[in-house]
Amino acid sequence: MKSYYLPLSVFAAVTVFAGGCSTSPSSSKNYNRAGKTSTSLQDTAVSIDKGEMQIDAVLVALSDLVNNPGSDLKPQFKQFEGSVDKLSSLAKDVREQAVAMQEKGAAYFQQWDADLATIQDEDIRSRSTERKNTVATRFDRVRSSYATTNAAFVPFMSRLTDVRTALTTDLTNGGLNSVRRAADQADIDAVPLREALRQLSSDFKVLGLSLSSGS
Repeated sequence: MKSYYLPLSVFAAVTVFAGGCSTSPSSSKNYNRAGKTSTSLQDTAVSIDKGEMQIDAVLVALSDLVNNPGSDLKPQFKQFEGSVDKLSSLAKDVREQAVAMQEKGAAYFQQWDADLATIQDEDIRSRSTERKNTVATRFDRVRSSYATTNAAFVPFMSRLTDVRTALTTDLTNGGLNSVRRAADQADIDAVPLREALRQLSSDFKVLGLSLSSGS
């Protein structure tokens, strides 16, 4: 079975957060980096929201093809195929990006721990440690939400790909009948996927706000 992953934009801002935002006191630009990271995380939440709309576009195209077939099925099929290809192309490089996120995220918090060890004032160090733990918890929440979303995305994308493959071979009314049940199931699969995407978007926003200089 092929493996499918969420669009690259889902992890883009996390990688910025993990790799581009050092907490070293020697850098005078850290608050600027944190601010840019906050903006990137919240922009990614917007991208996730757009991804939900793209899922709707795929389902609309599939429903139109299956339930309202024209005399020439090719234009409707191309519309559906294009929507699926867009999801697929966005997902292509996510596996490597996910691995990079894990590695860079670990390095980020290791650096934060190292910086904390240099703070002499016990009260400041304690409060800074609490702050790090809060951000780490939110970071872990994003990773957990991603895992949930990916678990919902995999069967959804796999089913769409199967439908496309079947119709590529048999683009006829009979072929449409053969994928009707799968099309109905895609609608069902989309329900938990949408919920997971909304939670993921929310978690990105919370993480982004936690790094905002206004928080």
